[in-house]
Amino acid sequence: MNITFLIGNGFDLNLGLQTTYLDFIKYYKNLPTWDMQLREFRLNINDNEKFWSTAEIALGQYTNQFEKGQAEFFAKCQSDFCEQLVDYLELQESRINFDDTSSLILKSFEKLNTIINSFPTNERYAIKEIYEKHKSEETRFNFISFNYTETLDKCIEIVRKHPQALGKHTGQNNEKLHKVASIVHVHGTVHENMVFGVNDESQISKPDIFDCEDGDLYKSLLIKQEANKTYAENTDSTTAAILNNSHLIYIYGMSIGATDQLWWNRICEWLSRNQDNHLIIQNYLMPKKSVMPTDYLRATREKQREILSFSNLSTEKKELIRQRIHITGDNIFSDISNIANDINIQSDKNDSENVIVIDIGDKIHV
Repeated sequence: MNITFLIGNGFDLNLGLQTTYLDFIKYYKNLPTWDMQLREFRLNINDNEKFWSTAEIALGQYTNQFEKGQAEFFAKCQSDFCEQLVDYLELQESRINFDDTSSLILKSFEKLNTIINSFPTNERYAIKEIYEKHKSEETRFNFISFNYTETLDKCIEIVRKHPQALGKHTGQNNEKLHKVASIVHVHGTVHENMVFGVNDESQISKPDIFDCEDGDLYKSLLIKQEANKTYAENTDSTTAAILNNSHLIYIYGMSIGATDQLWWNRICEWLSRNQDNHLIIQNYLMPKKSVMPTDYLRATREKQREILSFSNLSTEKKELIRQRIHITGDNIFSDISNIANDINIQSDKNDSENVIVIDIGDKIHV
């Protein structure tokens, strides 16, 4: 049985890292530069900070600041944003001592076997039937990370050193250990093949800036699926294959947004192909259940409608698969909440060089 987790920035936020785009742009907009285009770029971010909290959408809109054929100047801004983002995320990632927190990590990943426990009886039984149908098989956990950080990889590295950590089940009189099958970074990492941009050309405000020499290259690096093709690492098809071979998909720590609508449509297509396929979406904003759970049930429907809105399926098919989209407010990684150390990241605004000051406890490193 293949259980696939789509992991978003909520995973890092849960660890206690400050990894939202809003966190980063508060740092980025004040970095010094002698380059006039980069200075204008940062001024635009400063003046529209709230808009830039959805940085990929904002980047697509920022193309309207350039004239036809000026893609090279735009690409300079995109590259600088990404390079500084990498530095910032690496500093954030350094706040976690994975060796010291290994016992919590193992405890947290044990809970991957309890992801259906929070659902009402009927929903729980419907999902449990999948486990029953595949109990003669190994249980394999796949992870598709939409994060640039490698915090998830480091957690899984610890889990893999403890084969019993993910539990086991008995199938055909044999005990079968559960295991991690694969982990893929669909948008690259802080080390290579970073994909940062929009879902498609409709999210580019002024596409004629790419009417220039090498414009096709600059444009491809702004559109996510095209960027993966340009890197020639087969990431897109590898990830699509993992999804297609899944029996249960769990989305954790992700906003169901327009810049990733390719993936939401693929998941809806996957649901429509097999009535045994089920989707679980973790929604950290779910209201608490009460005696009259009106708000909870309404929030469930809203999240179902949200992902279905990115599907190309007919209305009738959408309604059929909606019954197999399950929403939970539970945090399966609660045991590793806020394991990051405190840190202060500042930039020296008066220096022409970017000097990063890291303050962890009583120790200061430059």
